[in-house]
Formats: sequence, structure tokens, C-alpha cells
Amino acid sequence: MQIGLALFGYGIPGLLLGPFLGKLADRYGRSRIIPLGIFVGSLAVLLLSQQFSLAASCLLVTLLSLGFDLSHPLFAAIITTYSTNKGAATGLFAFFLFLGYGLGSLVLSLIVNIGLEKAFELYGMCALIAGAVAVFVFRKER
Repeated sequence: MQIGLALFGYGIPGLLLGPFLGKLADRYGRSRIIPLGIFVGSLAVLLLSQQFSLAASCLLVTLLSLGFDLSHPLFAAIITTYSTNKGAATGLFAFFLFLGYGLGSLVLSLIVNIGLEKAFELYGMCALIAGAVAVFVFRKER
């Protein structure tokens, strides 16, 4: 039952909050929302590395999904501004998105031998660094 809730929670932010998150980006700009999404994701993963109950972990998965929904759709919006050929821009976004999924899965499979909690801690720390870098990299995004 709770595993089903975790899977359900993974889709809730994008499904229910998608239009609100888009308006949030329009109001405050991608320069703030993308780093926020990365920081929210890193916080969720760092908390998932701790020994919380399954119910709390389900909520943390929802928080992780929110971090994804705050950042990745905005990456797509950035990529589509680089070309008038929207099909090519969307294809490029999909390529990099799935490349990221595959690379992330590969890295996790290589480091999971240190333990799942330690692997999550390492990922969370790397995401914190990526969030700090994103503040600088996306500072001129509108």
C-alpha cells in the first residue's frame, strides 16, 4: 500500500501543480526556480538517506518529484529558445534528459556498493553543489 503511495506521490506535483509551477516561473523567473528545484531535490535525497518510516519516505519521494518538476520543465523551455525548429529543440531536450537518467542510473549503480544511505548522501551533496552552481549559471535567465 505505501509503495503505491510513493509511486502516486512521484507524479502528484507535476500533475496537480504543473500550471502553478509554470506561473511561479513566469513570475519569479527561471533564474530562481531552477536552482530552487535542484535544492529541493537535494534536500529530499539527503533526508531519504536517513532512517525515516516508510510513510515519511513516501512524502520525501513527493518532495523529490517537486524538485524535479521545479527544474526540468524549465530546462525544456530554455532549450526550445535556441532553435526555431521546435522538433529539433524538443529532440535535443529529450536526448539530454534521457542521457541524464542513464548517467545517473549508471553512477548510482557504481556507488551503491558503499550502501544506499551513503550513496544518497553523496548524491545529495553533489546536488547541493549543483544547486549552488545553478545559481551562478542561470542568473541571467528570465
